[in-house]
Formats: sequence, structure tokens, C-alpha cells
Amino acid sequence: MEEALKIYIQFVEKFEQELTSKYKIPDNFWNKSNANFPKKGSTDSFKYSFHGAGCRVEKKGIVCEYDIAPLNENHIKFSPWKFFNFIETNPDLKKLSREDFELGLSILEKKRKISKVFIEGIETGVYQIHQ
Repeated sequence: MEEALKIYIQFVEKFEQELTSKYKIPDNFWNKSNANFPKKGSTDSFKYSFHGAGCRVEKKGIVCEYDIAPLNENHIKFSPWKFFNFIETNPDLKKLSREDFELGLSILEKKRKISKVFIEGIETGVYQIHQ
């Protein structure tokens, strides 16, 4: 599952690079959503749709959704469902049972690759990626 997380991060980073390049965004586009570019559109390789504090990105049938809120140094965040859906729609990744997926999340957390997001001490059900 560590490989799936790596591919997920690369997918997000490639999309963000293309978006930044296409619209010539000089800094963090999350601070400028809808100001310098449309909330829904496409880049050379990706279709995207920003929604609230997140984004849905598609490329060749692969669906990747991620969030950035709450704002902190770990800008890629995801719910278990979003990461599971990415794995399920990516033909290059091994499909996992729900149990194996949950175990994989636990291992990633123990390895400090991801951590749960808390707001005012309350667990949100969202994970953030540590890079």
C-alpha cells in the first residue's frame, strides 16, 4: 500500500504542476481558487473539479480526490473512501479488500507516512500525507 500512496502523491503533484503551468499561477493556487483559473476544467492530461476544500481529478478513468483543509504544512489530505477509490480505479494498482485496506492505513500511520487529522482535539476521519 506504500506504493499506492506514492502513486497517489505523484498523481496529485503532476496535476498541480499542469494546472499551475497552464494558468501561470505564481504561488499556492489553493489560496486563489477561482481567482486565476476556473473551478472546473482540464489541463493537458487531467479533468478537474474543485469543490469546497477539495478537488476531484480524473485521467484515463483513474479518479483521484483529495482535500487540503484544514490548512497546515501537509497539504494533501484524503478520506479513506477517496484513497480506496483511487486504488480501485487505477488499473496499475493491486485491488484490496476493505480489511486489507484498513490494515494498510494502520501500517502507513505507524510508519508515519500518514496521520489522522484532528481539529480542536476531535478526529475528523481524514488523513494527511507526510512528505
